Amino acid sequence: MADTTKEPENTYNSTPIDAGTHPEDQSTLVLETIPDGKTQYLSYHLGTKAFQRGKAAGVEFHESEWPLLIAEYDLSKRVLTTYPTWLRSNQNNFTKAKYRTIKRISFENQDPMEVQEGFGLFFDLPTGFRRTPFEGFGVDPRIRYIIDAFDDVSGIVGLTICDDSDISIDGEEVRLPESIYHEVRLNINRAHEAAVAFANGEKQSYLKNRLLPSVVPGFVGEEYERPAVDLQDTVRTALVKKGTPRSRNSNTSAAVRTVMRSVAELAQDNPVELFQLSERIEVVSLEMLIESMTKEMAKRHKEGFWQAYFLENPFVLKILFGLPVVMYTSQASVGGMGMERTGEKYADYLLEAGMFGNLAIVEIKTTETPLLTKQAYRLPSLYGPSVDLAGGVNQLLDQRLKLIKSIAQKKEDDGNYHVQAWSTPCILIIGVNPTEPDLQRSFEIYRGSQRDVLVITFDELLIKLKALHEFLITKPDDAQSP
Repeated sequence: MADTTKEPENTYNSTPIDAGTHPEDQSTLVLETIPDGKTQYLSYHLGTKAFQRGKAAGVEFHESEWPLLIAEYDLSKRVLTTYPTWLRSNQNNFTKAKYRTIKRISFENQDPMEVQEGFGLFFDLPTGFRRTPFEGFGVDPRIRYIIDAFDDVSGIVGLTICDDSDISIDGEEVRLPESIYHEVRLNINRAHEAAVAFANGEKQSYLKNRLLPSVVPGFVGEEYERPAVDLQDTVRTALVKKGTPRSRNSNTSAAVRTVMRSVAELAQDNPVELFQLSERIEVVSLEMLIESMTKEMAKRHKEGFWQAYFLENPFVLKILFGLPVVMYTSQASVGGMGMERTGEKYADYLLEAGMFGNLAIVEIKTTETPLLTKQAYRLPSLYGPSVDLAGGVNQLLDQRLKLIKSIAQKKEDDGNYHVQAWSTPCILIIGVNPTEPDLQRSFEIYRGSQRDVLVITFDELLIKLKALHEFLITKPDDAQSP
């Protein structure tokens, strides 16, 4: 064991940082940055238990391969490169590359790798890509065909997800625009679902016609006739997004109407299938929301756009709370009107949080709103909050004070006696995360000191949506066959 796991001489000349330990097999991650600060390396180190499990599974270990480099980051180009590797130590493909041709997958415009206390390493990669290092990176098994599609391209070993408009080849790299990646990802997922649904329907029809004539008096075989839809047409239609193929017995609209009419009956007779349908709808809706928000964040929208956007997509705001919330109203009057009927304060959103009608205030800025001052407050590395950030925090505190003072009168005026302002959470959505370490530190110091206002950036909201999506689609028994 000692000889097998001996690490080669350190060629990076860097200070290693412990980036996490796998709870099952004690393998570890180490993050290193070379002295000139231009490149980061993330390596996977073999634990004793991981070695034993791998040996039991028939894995051959070679000293020259350790530690395994699984990711690196170019700080000057802002490019993250991952090396997809099977990292489940109890399987015989442990430490092998995940794909036959594509050995590395890169992502442009990424933030540096950073170990966050209590969270470890998390990568904000496009939907469908594995984001946690112990998963070995790569894509979810169901869409690995996107990677396999480039197996026949001679001389290609890398794939770069970029913001280009067209697919191209640059040396050993295929440059795949993220927009095209999402298009084909959704299409092949839709084709998979269509094929599974078709097969399940055929199985159900066969079983009913084969088994029921023996137990149901008067039952005539072939009574459960399947719609005249061909599997090939079903899959092809799903791939080109034309909807469900029409037949003499069904179409998309009719199917939706049938489900809507039969919800109560389905809940009683087939609760599992109804739950699966609901779950699938939620996942697809979340994918569409993530794609929509990603696209809109790339544009320079004003506050009015985001206020309308979150009003149309209230789910984005709901994930900010650890308890159920409902949209109460937008552009809400919270008080402050003087004798001359001036000075009234308005909040972007009021939400009912919890079971007791307690109100929360949400204020929206823009993705372009600066978080910090342009010049350091104390040289060389401490920056103060921008006027917009400090002003937004004070704006929320003022709105909360006015709401608490005027809540009794407003409840009587509106007739909504169930709402309360006992402990009013305040949330400010503003800007995007800084990319430079000094700016990140200054921002965290400032917002961490805000006891009464939660400051969250737009890209952190998007990460919350992606994390929820990953949780919903990840199954404990995800196949990891090579």
